[in-house]
Amino acid sequence: MTDSASAGRVLIIDDDPLVGRMLRAHVEAAGFEGRVTEDADTFFEIEREWHPSHVVVDLVMEHMDGLAVLEGLAKSGSQAAVVISSGMGARVIGAAQEVTAARGLTYAGALAKPFTAADVEVVLRATPNARRQATLGVDESLSRWNDPEFTEVFRQALDDGEVRFAVQPKVSCQTREVVGYEVLSRWEVGGVSIPPSSFVTRAEKTGLASALTDRVFADALAWFTDAVGHGDEHLSINLSASEFSTPGLDQRLAGACKKAGVDPHRVILELTETSPLEDARLSLELLTRLRLQGFRLSIDDFGVGYSSMRQLAALPFSEVKIDRSFVMEIAETREAEIFVRSMLDLAHALGLECTAEGVECAAVIDLLTEFGCDHAQGYHIARPMFPEALASWTAPAPRT
Repeated sequence: MTDSASAGRVLIIDDDPLVGRMLRAHVEAAGFEGRVTEDADTFFEIEREWHPSHVVVDLVMEHMDGLAVLEGLAKSGSQAAVVISSGMGARVIGAAQEVTAARGLTYAGALAKPFTAADVEVVLRATPNARRQATLGVDESLSRWNDPEFTEVFRQALDDGEVRFAVQPKVSCQTREVVGYEVLSRWEVGGVSIPPSSFVTRAEKTGLASALTDRVFADALAWFTDAVGHGDEHLSINLSASEFSTPGLDQRLAGACKKAGVDPHRVILELTETSPLEDARLSLELLTRLRLQGFRLSIDDFGVGYSSMRQLAALPFSEVKIDRSFVMEIAETREAEIFVRSMLDLAHALGLECTAEGVECAAVIDLLTEFGCDHAQGYHIARPMFPEALASWTAPAPRT
């Protein structure tokens, strides 16, 4: 069956070859393309390269249990819909469903062993994946373009307003009131919203990072002025590491704020910790200039990247954002709790505010409040949304 003829792509991991082959046959009989493997490394390699619409994960395997597979899918940012396969009974499957949701994955359903071909088709067909398939199709088109083709198309997209921004609210852990919004770029192609992971790296490679920054920065500031400009909220905007080799970045961004009537003190520039700064001296100078202009600076994805204790103490940051991979597990593992507590203590001792990313349930934000974390964001609070959707979004009520 070819990709064009299939209803979707289903990747299966099961350490029983007979079950795996049978499941693949059921998948293909339902009109989907199927692949199956017994090996976790092979599974993740195929998932990265093939972009399946669904993954079927066996919970009980000899060398790697299904929960570890779910963890790997979450850390890789997988967009596949997850189908749980198990003979352990409804209570175990229900618990696995909760774990799937807590990790920010899309839960499609369960196949309780033994299952039939009809069971497989019902689960796969019940998942609304048309938009996911459209997104995968656009991603594949992007990957086929060479750099000149991408440059031409993306520059035109910037000019035509196809590159938009979404916002994700950030709340105070203590009051649950909104304190700010993170700006996330989106590329709208044929009605499909393409996430930044699909185009930001290409924009950096082709010299369009500054054009992307200017477009998103200007649009977000204009919205901020009209919508929340008279409140106390701040605006967080991601900054590419490649921008740190751009002369006059501080003046460019300060000029944009002046044009929009936004005080730079209300803007937080987020630098991803996993993006190393090539020239430490020039980076220090630029970061200092940005602080002198009034901007606040944040280390995004803190805990998983390149920063050292010396860098954290020396560079003029005002905030750290604790990476979701730690935050999502603090209600589950003692180790994650220790890491988060330690990062909070370190940051606060250095006079930095702390924001926790990836808050997916009430238990996590309650723990963060207990630990003394300042701010939180995540799907439990609100998913990223286009600005026009904020009017109908209701923030969580302050805790009494």
